[in-house]
Amino acid sequence: MVLNSQDNKTLEKSFEVIKPGGKIVSISGPPTPIFAEEHRLPWYVKLATRFLSSKIRKRAKKQNVNYSFLFMTANGKQLSEITHLIETGKIKPVIDKVFAFEKTNDALQYIESGRAKGKVVIKMK
Repeated sequence: MVLNSQDNKTLEKSFEVIKPGGKIVSISGPPTPIFAEEHRLPWYVKLATRFLSSKIRKRAKKQNVNYSFLFMTANGKQLSEITHLIETGKIKPVIDKVFAFEKTNDALQYIESGRAKGKVVIKMK
């Protein structure tokens, strides 16, 4: 399984590492007609999602991979559960670099460079 949270270039690279029968979930797009249907969006949005995701859906079908779009919303209960999973070591986030708040611009440049191999953290205090 691949969870894509970056740009379309990274999403395309996901297809290079996924095995047939695998699943790619993207929180950065493109949304699919299934997503539009599940959220009861208007017909013209459904049509737009069909067009926007056509290339990715075709590639997924060709490679026997399941592709879906996940729309992220803040949910306190889910965030608490994720916190618990991290604290108990069941999920281990990979932290690449930590930047002081004053260095936020440097952190953004580092992310945009494509060199980050994990999460980039901005330390507030």
